[in-house]
Amino acid sequence: MEPVGYVILQHGVRYDRPVQAFQKWIEKIPLTYHIEILQKPQDSFLPTTQDSHRLALLKNYQSLMPMAQESRKPIFHLKPADGAIGSHTNAVRKVGKDFKALAEEIAKRINLNIPLLQEG
Repeated sequence: MEPVGYVILQHGVRYDRPVQAFQKWIEKIPLTYHIEILQKPQDSFLPTTQDSHRLALLKNYQSLMPMAQESRKPIFHLKPADGAIGSHTNAVRKVGKDFKALAEEIAKRINLNIPLLQEG
């Protein structure tokens, strides 16, 4: 087995970036990943935005999670009938794009050709 990268799940978001308290921990991920997972020394600080091993930085869509569990479907398949109304509709659209981008990045890194996915 060979790791292809890591995903960061943001806990707190303000203006499309992690809040300062979580940013401190997020910035430790590249060094820890290089040392503990890749078993390679990393001499210098490398921000997650420049780390080629970072697959994605995903927002925590915690308001959608209970709806998805109740309806027994992925959060990106939620519909108004499931309770995804108002601002949740936009969040469902955004999480769908986020997960699609993550899947495409993983496929690219493992040289897997995937069919074009239709949005919607």
